[in-house]
Amino acid sequence: MRARAPAAVVAALGLGLGAGAAAAQSAEEDRFFVDKEDEDRDRTLWQGSLSSTSFVYTESGGQSTALVAGGATVPNASPFSRLFTELRAQVDGRHLRGGRWDLRADARGRLVNRDLINDALGLDRGDRNRIQSGQFGEHEYEVRELYLVRGGRRTDLFLGRQVIGDLAALKIDGLRIDYAKNARWTYLGFAGAYPLRASRSVLTDYPRGVDVVGTRTGRVVPVAGGFGAAYRTSRTYGAIGGVAIVPTKRDTRTDAWESPRVFVTTNGYARRSPRLDLYHYVVVDVAGAAGFALTNLTLGVQWKPAFRLRTNLSVNRVDTEVLEQQIANQLENVGPTIDGGVINNAEVQRIAADSVRGTVSAALGKTNRFEITTGLSARRRPEVRLEAGMTDKLLPAAQAVELLVQAVDRRFYGGLRLDLSFIRGVGLGQASYARSTSQIVRLAATRPGLKGGKAELQGDLAVVQSADDNAGAVCQPGDVATCYGSANTAAVQGNVTGYYRFKPDWFGVVQGGVGLQKLTITDPATMGGVPQSSIVTSSLFLRVGYRF
Repeated sequence: MRARAPAAVVAALGLGLGAGAAAAQSAEEDRFFVDKEDEDRDRTLWQGSLSSTSFVYTESGGQSTALVAGGATVPNASPFSRLFTELRAQVDGRHLRGGRWDLRADARGRLVNRDLINDALGLDRGDRNRIQSGQFGEHEYEVRELYLVRGGRRTDLFLGRQVIGDLAALKIDGLRIDYAKNARWTYLGFAGAYPLRASRSVLTDYPRGVDVVGTRTGRVVPVAGGFGAAYRTSRTYGAIGGVAIVPTKRDTRTDAWESPRVFVTTNGYARRSPRLDLYHYVVVDVAGAAGFALTNLTLGVQWKPAFRLRTNLSVNRVDTEVLEQQIANQLENVGPTIDGGVINNAEVQRIAADSVRGTVSAALGKTNRFEITTGLSARRRPEVRLEAGMTDKLLPAAQAVELLVQAVDRRFYGGLRLDLSFIRGVGLGQASYARSTSQIVRLAATRPGLKGGKAELQGDLAVVQSADDNAGAVCQPGDVATCYGSANTAAVQGNVTGYYRFKPDWFGVVQGGVGLQKLTITDPATMGGVPQSSIVTSSLFLRVGYRF
């Protein structure tokens, strides 16, 4: 048995790397199929799944209420619909042609409503913002994983597009080698081309470069490499290592080569006793554009002082490092100025957010029928200084606390599982973390075991209320802190979800939702609230899967 820590360690323990980790799930983690019996190793064993997913979301509502007599009005609801259809295939080929090579493949294609005309008059208004699905409004053709594996007694070789789950869930197009030193330790090394973080299509995996005069210079193909070690014992597993990412393009403003990024990372889980579990995930930038920085941190502990009592405590730190790699290429076009320089009004300042969360859960009743959970979390963003010509703009530190209370009845009347939760978030100090306070009450019911265990039905109803910090205030030119939202919002949302396995290898999911939103804005003349017409939202989700 190799000592490799499983690639799922990050996802399983909630230690994700922001947007990067969310996209880094491998076929081994979220696949729909299960392993077949593998008796004849002289023949290729094929297994996998195919799934089709469609989603549509629409809004409808009246015109806004004018703030002054005869004033202009606009539609309260978005006139554009969100619509996409997606096909995904996961394929696992074992001992190809009876040899020592295996194949893994995970790919999907998403079609979006680029040509969908939402105007009631049947006219295309040419607004690119009407595209509500797909990366940057385009169809998506994503290859999540596509690699070959050659297993040996001590050495495994991986070749192709793969996710290095042991080291920050990095995705590469290249080569990885694992060497099992013993039953506890496995060394791993890799090198290859580095696709753009958070890219959702092969069309944007390697973006086109631009020189100082705005001329395209071909695809930018950074190179990534690293080395580490994974460990596994009867009570622990994890990994530690270092990674270097070397850009192959110049900075459009200075014409200098961009700085390589070098970071070290570690993740792991330890069961110190039947009552105590520890886990961690850390990414520390050693060198790069931002210099030395603690990019990601999660430290957690789960303690079970009694059979019916469970406590959790976690500390998290995440910065905006991932945005730095996206914003210059996607949020604003770079173009030449009159004097031949380059202008790009999009600028990224890395900001770290910290959070602490603690929960206590208790099981009640003779058969643990009931469970009560209470939790408290706190989040903080530091003060931010924005360079703005002669006088810098200062955004004060923002912080908030959030209270969670949840009650579960696992055997309610009729075999239902009921879940009632209450979440209240409030700001602390000069500014709230999200510039608003909120309150959510949600009731959910689940009925499993229908149709002889083939079906399950779920329903939930949520009531949401939020108030912007600037509600009742007016934006003051020159003071950016006063120009955030200034409205109160109330919403009710209901969803019904059905699961059904209509054949052993066929599975379907359908979900429908309806919501009602009510917005009250501030009249700058009277400083009073002006209720707006209600917005009705509706959505439909459908997925059909087949495993082979």
